[in-house]
Amino acid sequence: MHRSMAAARWRSVALLASIVGAAASAYLLVEYVTGQPGLCLTGSGCDLVRASDFAYPLGVPLPLIGLLFYLAAIWLTLADPDARPVARIRAEVALLGLAGAGAIASLVLTGLEAFVIRAFCSWCLVQAAASIALLAAALMAVRTQDDPPAAHSSRTRQHAARARDQERASLLRIGRAGGGVATLAVAALLALGATGGAPSGTQDAPGLGPAGSPRLGSGAIEVVEFADFQCPGCAVLAPIIAELASSNEMTLVYRYFPLDSIHANADRSARAAAAAHEQGSFWSMSEALYTRQDAWKDLPAADADALFLTIAGEIGLDTARWKAAYESPETSALVDSDRQASKALGLNSTPTLYIGGAHYRGPLTADGIRAAIAAAIP
Repeated sequence: MHRSMAAARWRSVALLASIVGAAASAYLLVEYVTGQPGLCLTGSGCDLVRASDFAYPLGVPLPLIGLLFYLAAIWLTLADPDARPVARIRAEVALLGLAGAGAIASLVLTGLEAFVIRAFCSWCLVQAAASIALLAAALMAVRTQDDPPAAHSSRTRQHAARARDQERASLLRIGRAGGGVATLAVAALLALGATGGAPSGTQDAPGLGPAGSPRLGSGAIEVVEFADFQCPGCAVLAPIIAELASSNEMTLVYRYFPLDSIHANADRSARAAAAAHEQGSFWSMSEALYTRQDAWKDLPAADADALFLTIAGEIGLDTARWKAAYESPETSALVDSDRQASKALGLNSTPTLYIGGAHYRGPLTADGIRAAIAAAIP
């Protein structure tokens, strides 16, 4: 007995939902890996979600997990089990189980955006909608699947084989067409983001590094980084740009941009580094804050204060002097001055780099930054 036409239609819906989810995941993954600003239909929500602690579970970009999930769903949808009814039913059930897990994960992540991050990423919402559609389609495909036939005549087997071949050919056509459209859509979105996706108000701006800002290296090109010590992406970038600066390929200037709305200890960590800067140890404190980010990011205020004081002692600072600076209104004003400068530029995410006065939108890799530095040399 061949699969019902209804089950075949629902498998087509499942395939299209998986392709849409995979496309959204691929687009987000490129943004996460390269740091390129993208198009966000919810204002600054995409950048705020990307800067949150939930964007890199166990250090893995969340869109990569989403992409693997949807690729697995596509594979199960297109799988061509043998003619045995039990094998076909197992494939349907496997897809349903995967879709159920994906839908639960999407609901949890959407809840985090709503109640913890308090910002929505438009492409995450597309992924969530795709996962719900996938679950509904997989469920209906199982429910409308024909029961195994009671008899297996030669004519019945031939009819079932033809129907199965026709369905698979139809799914492959849908997959090729949907995949092609999705690829073009992702490419178009990336092109638009590269040319016009910068935050409103951003512009090429020479002289972004005040004289008193922390500096590292003595390269001819000045690279100004707006960063948040609680930002996972900043922690990944930190050793890369520190190495470039230490080898004098550039001069690195640090600007404080604590994202207080999503990072509870962002302002405290910025003040901790600023207080260390008074004793000439900004970069030692910076390295310690990034290295031990997981240890302090979720601490209550008092516990974070105590840990930062401990770190100050470990890197050889006068702790009494550091504590006084950490708690001083002057340090708070300094951090707030950088924060306001960031907002005046229209920035809404970290890390953000300016290379030679130009807003850098390329990949946050050593090679990408090095190429931009070379291009900025007169």
